[in-house]
This record gives sequence, C-alpha cells and structure tokens, in this order.
Amino acid sequence: MLRAFIIICTIAFLAVPGLVAAKEAPQQWELVNPQSIVLSKPVKIVERPATLEGKTVVLRWNGKPNGDVFLNRVAELLNEKVKGVKVIKAWIVAPETNVISYSPDRSVSIAKKLASFKPDIVIAAPAD
Repeated sequence: MLRAFIIICTIAFLAVPGLVAAKEAPQQWELVNPQSIVLSKPVKIVERPATLEGKTVVLRWNGKPNGDVFLNRVAELLNEKVKGVKVIKAWIVAPETNVISYSPDRSVSIAKKLASFKPDIVIAAPAD
C-alpha cells in the first residue's frame, strides 16, 4: 500500500510540471525615461520691497515641529525693529493653511488664501 502511494505521488509530481508549463511568448518592454523632466510655465517674479516699514508680512507655517517657534521669533523681531509693520500669522487667522500641501491644487488653495491678506511679502518656515 505504501509502495502504491509512493508510485502515485511520483507520477503526479512528474506529470504536474507538464500540465502547467507556460507557453513561450515574446517579452514586452516599456521604455521609461529616468530624467524626471518637469515642464513649467514661466512666472513673473515680484520685486522685493526696499523696506518692510509700513508693509504687511504674512508668516506661513505648515505645521511641522518648531516652524511656529521660528516664525514667532521672526514676528517679535519684525515688531521690535521695523516701524509700522503689520505681521499676520496665517496659522492663527487661517488655520486651514497650517498643513503640508501634498498636491498642486492644495498649494494653489493655500497661496490664494495667503494672497487674500494682501501681503507685501510672505515668509514661510516649513521646519523639520
């Protein structure tokens, strides 16, 4: 009985590869360019103001650790050293901007919100 079982297992073992053998087919390749070329549109760069006196400065933080610490200190220094400067902490007045923008659409949304404050300059601190 054991001998019959071993013979049946051996036959099954030898027969299976023949049953499931794959048909030969030509290989198909997809050529991918590894250069990572990014197409961009030219943008007009706004000139920097000569002074921050009387200007509106928006501070933008994306929520990463210590970015707020840095920007709070920037706000203190601006208020101490620049006459008539208006400092807006975006993460306080517009908490929806206090995020990491993982997509171009989200970046545009945040930029539009920051622009709504009519800043002369925006200082961002992504931190880490």
